[in-house]
Amino acid sequence: MRARKIFKKLVIGGKKIYSKELDLSKLLLEGGDSLRKIYSGTEETKPIGYPIIIKQEIIREKPTEKTPEIKKEEKKEEEKEEKKDRIEVKVEGIKIPRSLKIVPASLEDEKVERFRLSYPLVPKNPKPGERVFSQVNIYFDETKGKYIYFVIEPKLDDRLKNMKKRIEELLEQRLDVDLSKLNLLRAKEYLKNQLDEIIRYFKFRLTEDEYENLRYYLERDFLGFGKIDPLMQDQNIEDISCDGVGLPIFVFHRDPRLGSIETNIVFESSEELDSFIVRLAQLAGKSVSIAEPLVNGTLPDGTRLQATLATDIARRGSNFTLRKFMKEPLTPVHVMKYGTADERVLAYLWMAVDFGRSILVSGGTASGKTTILNVLSLFIRPEKKIVSIEDTAEIILPHTHWVPMVARVPISTGKVGEVDLFHLLIESLRQRPDYIIVGEVRGQEAYVLFQQMATGHPSFATIHAENIDKLIDRLTTPPISLPEGLIGSLDIVVFMQRMRYKEKFVRRITEIVEIVGFPKGYDKPVYNKVFTWNAYKDVFEIGEMSVVLKKISQLTGISEKEIMDEFQRRVAILKWMKDHDIVNFKDVYTIINAYYTMPNRVLAMISE
Repeated sequence: MRARKIFKKLVIGGKKIYSKELDLSKLLLEGGDSLRKIYSGTEETKPIGYPIIIKQEIIREKPTEKTPEIKKEEKKEEEKEEKKDRIEVKVEGIKIPRSLKIVPASLEDEKVERFRLSYPLVPKNPKPGERVFSQVNIYFDETKGKYIYFVIEPKLDDRLKNMKKRIEELLEQRLDVDLSKLNLLRAKEYLKNQLDEIIRYFKFRLTEDEYENLRYYLERDFLGFGKIDPLMQDQNIEDISCDGVGLPIFVFHRDPRLGSIETNIVFESSEELDSFIVRLAQLAGKSVSIAEPLVNGTLPDGTRLQATLATDIARRGSNFTLRKFMKEPLTPVHVMKYGTADERVLAYLWMAVDFGRSILVSGGTASGKTTILNVLSLFIRPEKKIVSIEDTAEIILPHTHWVPMVARVPISTGKVGEVDLFHLLIESLRQRPDYIIVGEVRGQEAYVLFQQMATGHPSFATIHAENIDKLIDRLTTPPISLPEGLIGSLDIVVFMQRMRYKEKFVRRITEIVEIVGFPKGYDKPVYNKVFTWNAYKDVFEIGEMSVVLKKISQLTGISEKEIMDEFQRRVAILKWMKDHDIVNFKDVYTIINAYYTMPNRVLAMISE
């Protein structure tokens, strides 16, 4: 009786949905295997897609036995699913020998030629007959087994040293202007007049050479950077490091044969070094004390400063590191001449920049990320609006339509007066830039930057990561914490590395990776390696295809053949500039811009 009522409800429910009687047997036939499985279950009742509950006793189907072929197919499908979920790690390495065997070094290691370098520092470019007050000799010290950066300055005897000390004390009392507010020529003239008055008043007897020597040291100490001023004058130096009292200062030389080398400059006492760090902090507009012994800032010439005042946290005494600012940045031609990239790599990046692709330059500390960022920016057309955002001003562009912005640290303890990269990036979007350049992404500003990439705004930035796996880890974990979907908005990642290679310190673009997408469920994006550096041959190997160039073709309507022809033309232009040693910043920019407006004239010029 109860079954009849249920069947009646079933028929009425079917009429409500289909406006006709529902044949249960027909429903089962049309429902196929899925419905059969429902009714053949072990539970007492099973719900289906209608407001009906059918008891198990009403319909029972004997489950059909699977054939061996079906079982085999199902097993294959299960194995495929397991393989997807399983992360396979292939471990490769070099077998470590278990027994001791001394193998003679190759003859090439013994044939390394020692060399010497010598050039003037003050003045940098002396005229014929002009006296040189400071110069450097770089030589290999056989006893120490390393190169030494030896600064040569005028020697002062005890009489002149005492006189210099007395004059400095008098000058500090007499100075009534802030020399840092004057331009260099006026400051030198003012200092000379004060020196002359002191010499006349105290009737100091000096020869012409002694007078010039004293004047050199006073200008060095009052207007320059004291005993490290010769290092600051050397454009071949990238970094200056002082590790403590009584320790030689080290410099990182741009010559790839040298790298980090020891100098003959030493701070002899803790008082001298502490006083110098206080002065550096003042030049950077910062204060330093025992309570707040750490200083980070920028000197007036753009040099980056990191210093620590001697406290319990600095075991070897006060220390500092200066990252020098290049007044004229390196160009694509420099990059090719140094072997960092070849003309094909740069032509590819030129195409990507010109057609509005977003690029991330990734690598370790001092690997050349900012240099490549500056090179990429040179490829931007002159009429485009550029906004650059940095912690420390390092990017230099010749473009007129350029808005450089620099973050500001808090004026006092707390957040008062702070303007960070995140807020600058938010504000820059209201300026309608064609290109956004961020010096380095390392926090919440990355989210805003990648949002702009997703909306089609070309953006360039740098980040610290050595390979694609570490890059994804940095982007998807705190403090950046990007959603995986946004990473697919990035077009290209350029990986940089600085290394010791065949007895030289070199920088290389080790890989250029195109981000194809970041499908859901994947732990890393799908990517395509378009260029790879072969360390054994020191050449850049090109991949089979470029997803970015194909995307440019699809978005612009330019045929793939024309894209390839354009690529070849830009390769030829870059090679011509390298062959003709056109390294001047403005000259390179002029040729690139001329190609945008008069391509045939430029091509005719390089064909001559």
